[in-house]
Amino acid sequence: MYTLLDAFMPKTFTEISEWIAANISKHAGIDPSEAALDTDIVDFRLDSLILVNITTELEEYIGMELSPSIFWEMRTIAATSQWIAENQEI
Repeated sequence: MYTLLDAFMPKTFTEISEWIAANISKHAGIDPSEAALDTDIVDFRLDSLILVNITTELEEYIGMELSPSIFWEMRTIAATSQWIAENQEI
């Protein structure tokens, strides 16, 4: 039987980082070009509820469960994206 899980394709570092940057910039009210991958996520001045909401949406996008504190643990968009890219189920 074919399920939606069968259709899941792992996302690349670039796809993940672009998605995160777009969503952080949307919530921070900045241009996506200002969401540099190596900027500390706390510098975007988003509250914890917004980051948890972004994490929930990111889980849906990549198809895997994440720690609600992943952005605080990884600190940057690049580190978060790299961790996800390396830990996706194939």
